[in-house]
Amino acid sequence: MKKIISLVLTVVILSGFIMIPQNAFAYASREEGVISLLKDLKIMQGDENGDMQLDRTVSRAEFAKIAVAASSAKNTVALGLKVSPYRDVRYTEWFAPYVRAAVTAGYVEGYLDSTYRPNNAVKYEEAVTVMLRILGYSDNAFGAAYPYGQLAQAQGLDMLDDVNGAIGTDMTRRQIMYLVYNTLQDYSVGSAFSGMLLGTHDCAMSENQDVIATNAQDSSLGVDKVFTSRGTYTKGDYFNDNSVGATGKLFIKNNRDVVAFVPDIGNGGAEYETYFVYSTLTDSVVGYRNGVFETINVPDSTVVYKNQSATNYAMVKNSLSMGDTMYVKRTGGGSIDYITYSSNTMTGPVRVMSDNWLTNIGGSSSTTVMRDGVRSSAGAVLGNDIIYYSEPLDMVFAYSNKVTGVYENAIPTKDSPSKVVISGVTYNVEGVDAFNNLSSSGTFNYGDTVTICIGKDGGAAGVVTSTNMSNISTSVTGYMTSAGKKTFTDSNNKQYSSYYAEVVSTTGQTSTYETDYDKSSYVGSVVSIKPNGKKTTITKLSGNSGLTGAVSYAGGYIGSHTIALNVNILDVTNQSVYDTVLYKRVYLQRLDGMTLNASDVLYFASDSMGRVTDIILNDVTGDVYSYGIVTAGTNDNTVNVDIDGTTSRMVSNSAIRGRGPCKILTSGGALRTAMTLNTYNGSISDLNGERAVINNVEYKLSDKVVIYKRSEVTKYQKITLDEAISGNYGMIAYYDNTESNGGRIRIIVCN
Repeated sequence: MKKIISLVLTVVILSGFIMIPQNAFAYASREEGVISLLKDLKIMQGDENGDMQLDRTVSRAEFAKIAVAASSAKNTVALGLKVSPYRDVRYTEWFAPYVRAAVTAGYVEGYLDSTYRPNNAVKYEEAVTVMLRILGYSDNAFGAAYPYGQLAQAQGLDMLDDVNGAIGTDMTRRQIMYLVYNTLQDYSVGSAFSGMLLGTHDCAMSENQDVIATNAQDSSLGVDKVFTSRGTYTKGDYFNDNSVGATGKLFIKNNRDVVAFVPDIGNGGAEYETYFVYSTLTDSVVGYRNGVFETINVPDSTVVYKNQSATNYAMVKNSLSMGDTMYVKRTGGGSIDYITYSSNTMTGPVRVMSDNWLTNIGGSSSTTVMRDGVRSSAGAVLGNDIIYYSEPLDMVFAYSNKVTGVYENAIPTKDSPSKVVISGVTYNVEGVDAFNNLSSSGTFNYGDTVTICIGKDGGAAGVVTSTNMSNISTSVTGYMTSAGKKTFTDSNNKQYSSYYAEVVSTTGQTSTYETDYDKSSYVGSVVSIKPNGKKTTITKLSGNSGLTGAVSYAGGYIGSHTIALNVNILDVTNQSVYDTVLYKRVYLQRLDGMTLNASDVLYFASDSMGRVTDIILNDVTGDVYSYGIVTAGTNDNTVNVDIDGTTSRMVSNSAIRGRGPCKILTSGGALRTAMTLNTYNGSISDLNGERAVINNVEYKLSDKVVIYKRSEVTKYQKITLDEAISGNYGMIAYYDNTESNGGRIRIIVCN
C-alpha cells in the first residue's frame, strides 16, 4: 500500500497544560475479524446465540463438518444420506453426511476396526494433516515421517500461525479456527485446484488495506457501506464497524461485499483518535476530546479522506468548522497516517423564541453553554439570541450581537438572497430564519429598518420581526458619530434622499439608520435606537452616573459593581468643533488599576443579575487618538506629520503649538490637534514588548507604541521594537498620561 505522509500530533490544552492523548479508538481485534470471516463463509457458526465457544475442544465429528465446509467439497454433502459410513457413524446422526463427504473427498480416515470414533477430540497432528489434504497435499509426499513431515510442511505454509498446538494434544475451537483461517489463504496444489482456497468461496483477500470510514465517519456513505483504501464496498453481515482506522487484510466476497477485516497485529496496531472540531487556526485545529481541548498541528500535505475520495489538508482546512468530527489515524509507532472527517454535526443557527429552547435542540441541564465567547449558563441566553448546538461536544454556542439598519439590497436577488446589505454593510445570510424574513416571501422590503441577529460566522442568522418585538427588547444603545442626509433605495429599487444617523454600539459595530428628521444635534451623545416601521426612533439618553471606583480585572469589579465576563466597553471622545467623533472598543484589562470618576462614564447597563454588561467611557484611555511626530513645515501654515511611519504635509491650525512626539487628531486632511507628549526623567534602561524600565521603575507600553530613530533634530525614521531592543541606543519614552489615569508610553525615540 502506498505509504501516506505522516504528521506530528502536538496536543496542548488551551489553558497551557500539556495533555497526552488517551482512550484511542476501540478496534475490533484480529480474533473478531477471523470469526467474522468464518461465520460469513459458513465454516464455523457458534451456538444458537452466536457464541463460538473457542475454549471448548473439537470432536472428530465436528471437525469433519468444519473441514468440508472450508474445502471445495462443501457442495457435495448429501443431507438425505441413507448409508452409514462407519459402524459408529449411523446415517441418522447429524454429522454422518459430513463424515461421508470428508471420507469421499479423501480428507479424513477411519480406524482399522471400521470405526470413526466421532466423539473423540481431534488431535493436533490429525487436524493439520486434514487441512494439508484439502490443499491437495498427498500423504505419500511425506513418506513414513508422520506427523513430522506434515507439520514441517504446514509450518512452511504459515498454516500454524496463532495455532499453538503440540503433537498428541486435543484441539480447541480457537486453534481450529486459526488453522482453518490460515489454510484458506494458502495456494492449493494439484490439477483440480488453482489459486487460493478462498477462491472456491468466491472470496478474495487483499493485504495492507486501510478501513477508512463507515457512515459514522463519512455521511456520504450509505449505512451499509464501508470505504477502504481499495474502494467502497457493502458491509457483510458480520463486518465489525470497529475496524475503522486499522490496517490489515480485507476479505471481499463476489467483488462486492467486505465480509471480514483482520487487522495486522494485536488490536489493529494503530491508534485512531476522535476529535470534535472547536476551531481552525492558520496551521492547526483546536479539537475537543475526552473533556480536553487539544491543538493538532496539521501540515498541508497530510492526506485527508472525505466523501470517499482522498485529498490533502490544504484543500479542506477552510471547510472545517465547529462541530465537525475529525478522525486521526495513527500507526503502531505513533505517527499519523491520515485524517478522515465528517461534517454537519452542528445544529443551528436557531433563533431563541421560547423558554424551552435547550430541550428543543437536544440539550440538557448538563450541557455547557458558551455565550459570546464566555462560559455562561442556559439562563443567561435571551430571546433572539442565535444558538448552535454540538451534540458530540454537548455544547451550546449562543451569540447576542444584533445590528439594526436600513435594508438596502439583497444579493444576487431578493428571491434567493445569499447576502444582504444593511445600511451599507454586506452580511452573508447564515440561516433559514434570515432567509425567510429577508427574501421576497418575507415581511421586509428594501428601505425598511430591520434588526438582524448575528451568527457565529458574522452573518445574518436571524431577523427580529414585528411579531416578537413586543416582548423582546430590540433597542440598541450606542454613541452617535454622525448625522445628516444620504441616499437610500426603496422597495422598487429607486433611490431617494432621507435623514440618517450613524451610531456605534458598545461592541464597536457601526450602523446607519434612517430617521424622520435631522438628528445632527445628537452627534456626540449616547442614544437609544429602536425600530419603528421604516423609520427609527432615536432617543438621546441623559448621563448615567454611579459606575465609579477602582477597577479590578482579576476581581471582576468596578467599585461596588460586578462586571460581566463579556462586558462591552466603548471609549469615545467628541471633538465637536471639528465634527470628528473618535471611538475604540476596549477591554476590562485595559482599565485594570484605574479609578473611574463620575465624569469618566457616559453610560452603563446591567443584566438581570446586576452585572455590568455595557459601558461607554468618556475619553478615558487615550487609545482613540493617533500618536506621532510633528515637525515644522514652511511658512504657509503647513507642518510635517508622521503617524506610524507615514509622513504627510498638513495644513495646521494656527493655534497648534505642539512639536516633536505628539498626540494627534486629524480631520479632512488638516491637523486639528497636536499635543506635545510628556517625557519621563531619564533614559530607558530595559525594554521588552510590554514595558520599559526607567530609573528602576516599570512603565507600561501602549499596544501600538511607535519607535523612531532620530538622525537629526527634525528627521525621524520608524524602526521596530526588536531593532530598538537590540540596538545600542539611548532611548527616551514619551507618554500621554499617568498610568492611573489610563496613560501609556506612546512613542520611544532612539538617539
